[in-house]
Amino acid sequence: MNRRSELLARLRSKSFDLLVIGGGIVGAGIARDAAMRGLRVALIERGDFAGGASSKTSKLIHGGLRYLEQGRLRLVAESLRERRILRTIAPQLVWPATLAIPVYRGDVRAPWKIACGLRLYDLLAGRGGLTRHRLLSPRRAVQYEPRLNPDGLRAMGTYVDCQMDDARLCLANILQAVAFGAVCVNYVTLLAFQKTAGRLTGAFVEDRPTGERFSLSARVVVNATGPWSDAVRRLSVPHAGTRLAPTKGIHVVVPRLCAHPLFVQARSTRRMMFLVPWAEATLLGTTESDAPDLETLSATPEEVESLLTEANRVVPGARLTARDVIATFAGARPLLAFSGSATRASREHRLEVDAAGLVSVMGGKYTTFRLMAKQTLDAVLSRWRFRAEACLTHQVGLLEPVHPVVLTRWQEVTRDIPEPLLARLLIRYGTGTFRILHLLEFEPRLIQPVCPHHDVIQAELVYALQDELACTVSDLLVRRTAIAFSACQGLDGLSTLTDLLKRYGRFSDEEIATQVHDYHQVLSASLACRGGEVASPGGHLAVVDD
Repeated sequence: MNRRSELLARLRSKSFDLLVIGGGIVGAGIARDAAMRGLRVALIERGDFAGGASSKTSKLIHGGLRYLEQGRLRLVAESLRERRILRTIAPQLVWPATLAIPVYRGDVRAPWKIACGLRLYDLLAGRGGLTRHRLLSPRRAVQYEPRLNPDGLRAMGTYVDCQMDDARLCLANILQAVAFGAVCVNYVTLLAFQKTAGRLTGAFVEDRPTGERFSLSARVVVNATGPWSDAVRRLSVPHAGTRLAPTKGIHVVVPRLCAHPLFVQARSTRRMMFLVPWAEATLLGTTESDAPDLETLSATPEEVESLLTEANRVVPGARLTARDVIATFAGARPLLAFSGSATRASREHRLEVDAAGLVSVMGGKYTTFRLMAKQTLDAVLSRWRFRAEACLTHQVGLLEPVHPVVLTRWQEVTRDIPEPLLARLLIRYGTGTFRILHLLEFEPRLIQPVCPHHDVIQAELVYALQDELACTVSDLLVRRTAIAFSACQGLDGLSTLTDLLKRYGRFSDEEIATQVHDYHQVLSASLACRGGEVASPGGHLAVVDD
């Protein structure tokens, strides 16, 4: 029995203090906080953890420099405090990165304005801030980022924020919640709420892999479904009003363009956009537009072309076309409704309790998820008079580091592991590395890479199947690892992966074939900008039929 099966059995048989609907970053943060405070917690997610917008970000933990221009000083200061906390509790998943803002002739913001904004940003960060900003001359700017377009360059500001692994940061919250006793299960769908005398007492749910339906009992239900919050609220109160105005944001993954993250003004929209080095690639984004249908979000060819055009302007040597696109992804921001443009919609968050007792936490941004979780739990504890411990999420590390003395006990295994690989495993998995070493001890061949275009070894996928609640090919290649964003998009490793699914995931041939087909459909949708072409084995292009 794997870990998910064990958790599913507990989900069926127990009653809970708190049921969290939604396994994105906010729901994961709430489950972690509640479990650490001693509550009996369940969390269900209809897809994979971080399967929605929580894995479709710009991979940045930041204060929100552009919010200064809108006068949202409290939001920026709050975000900078949370950035500092996340760096402390999850240094393996949140790390400092120097961002650069090149300023060109014709840009809305002059160099002096950029300098003033960065100075205020430093002040709001306080003593816990990172390296202070600098303003570079055009000559120094090109030395700093050699591929930068020098034509019309007036100056470049640099400042330090943080990059992150968004999907694994969400997963780390889930796994720590489970370690503290929470029951968190993915691929479980909410069907309806259970009520007694008009008050919520639980939920009716379905386990998607088996189709089994059962009920859950809980004293309090929290709706943390991000952009789907209004739909869940209407399962509780059918005529509930609209609270959110979700917007779509897309990102484009292309080969590596720049050495440092760049934050530039797009000429076509005057929005600021990022070029972020990520893994062996560069992430371009993001856009902002209405999201009328949350179930069919994708990057249109026009949106992709717009980002490629802007990237080519800033890094003219790139000469990017649609055929250079490795992947695209689109997510919905759960913005609070605002009678104005999408860009002005509120990044603040809101907590609401309806007449049936459903607690909905809405809005917010990834950087402030821990604070949103804390405030939600504080409100629940106060209203329902739970006895619980104080919040410790700002102090307890998310990944337990490995002590060197403990590592010496594994010398017989580690002596055959290349030092760079061992270092990467220790950073990525913390003490989870011991489970991977245990696998390698009994089956040394699992040290082989999954595919030639990525450094992930087979033992990592087995660990993800057995310990990290991965259930599908997409879970493994998109969220537990970033193999999907390598040169072959994981296709060169599919035969290896299917063997691992059969041997360690106990999947049937039919189930594996379905998963592989579904993964091809994910890739095809991701690459609509080039006619659905995906990389065939060897890194060439092939068209995937619908």
